[in-house]
Amino acid sequence: MIQSVSTPEYRAEFARRIRNKPYFEATMGTHCALFGEHPASGWSFYLLPGTAALALRGGTATLCGQLPAGEAGEDAAEELQGFLRFIQVDRLLSEQQPLEGWQPAESLLLWELPQGNALPLPAALPAELQLNKQPAMLPVSRLVFPDGKAEQEQFYSLACTAIAHGIGCCRVLMYHHTPVCTVGCYEQSDGEAYMAAGVTAPEWRGRGLAGWLIVQLANELAAKRTVRFASAPALQPFYTRLGFLQSGTIQQYTREWEKV
Repeated sequence: MIQSVSTPEYRAEFARRIRNKPYFEATMGTHCALFGEHPASGWSFYLLPGTAALALRGGTATLCGQLPAGEAGEDAAEELQGFLRFIQVDRLLSEQQPLEGWQPAESLLLWELPQGNALPLPAALPAELQLNKQPAMLPVSRLVFPDGKAEQEQFYSLACTAIAHGIGCCRVLMYHHTPVCTVGCYEQSDGEAYMAAGVTAPEWRGRGLAGWLIVQLANELAAKRTVRFASAPALQPFYTRLGFLQSGTIQQYTREWEKV
């Protein structure tokens, strides 16, 4: 049976199931801690049969752990399939493909910088740029999602909530009063800091800004936690050149539900 994570006992079990799972512990754990008691946030969290934990927002589901084997697993998979169809989830992130009928999409590469390690900073920044460690998040959200009002609002909500709770941080390179490159950490657990939202304004690309800023923040975070982030395979040469270690993959699946 699918159980909503709605009590302290269920929240503790949810945390136990994702513990020590790279990517999942930091991302799912942060979202549950910040938004699990606030249904209006758009996030929802569930315990599934077996060892599986599920996080939902919009049309995306993130699944950690496994359904049971045998007949019980078949029943659990059928229940989960019906549940995802009912709420029209069309994107699934997981450790492996748990359900039939979902089409593999491009996997995400998982990168890391182990705790206590540091990478050499790339070439120096242009003199006209300055590092801001406490930027206003509204301009940052517009830099990250220049064409999507809904995405801007979702990012702004998550980032501000994480920063206000001492979980998140944001780094920005400023040209006068304008952010031109950013990267942040808005999800972390006791042992993992997950970096995200690395973006450079189009007119500033090709100058090494993103590489410098990503390494700077990764080195800062790695003093206390292992740093991880996911990327598209096309960026493999870039992150390899910076010195990050490829540590795994996150599987992506998509599905178009037939209309009834």
